[in-house]
Amino acid sequence: MHFLALTDKRGQLIWISAARHGGTHDSTAARDDHVLAHLRAAGLRALADLGFRGLDIGVLEPVIVTGYHATRTHKLTVGQKTASRVLVVGRAPVEHGFAHLNS
Repeated sequence: MHFLALTDKRGQLIWISAARHGGTHDSTAARDDHVLAHLRAAGLRALADLGFRGLDIGVLEPVIVTGYHATRTHKLTVGQKTASRVLVVGRAPVEHGFAHLNS
């Protein structure tokens, strides 16, 4: 099963999507649930994993922030690696709330 969930900075659940087939991609689910539009309407931004990469391409003020993605031909700089690690820590406070269920 696949769920999308939004939590506050402490990991407390704010919203959860309906269940989908486990093979559903994060970005597809986010589009189907109009997550970006709801975030914009509420004046909010979200830290997300790489499954949401590309949702806000070409947007002046993105609401979804993801880490950097390395490929065989594009290695990450030390700064990009550090930024991605900081994002992971900020996105999943595992000691509290819903984020603990993810594992």
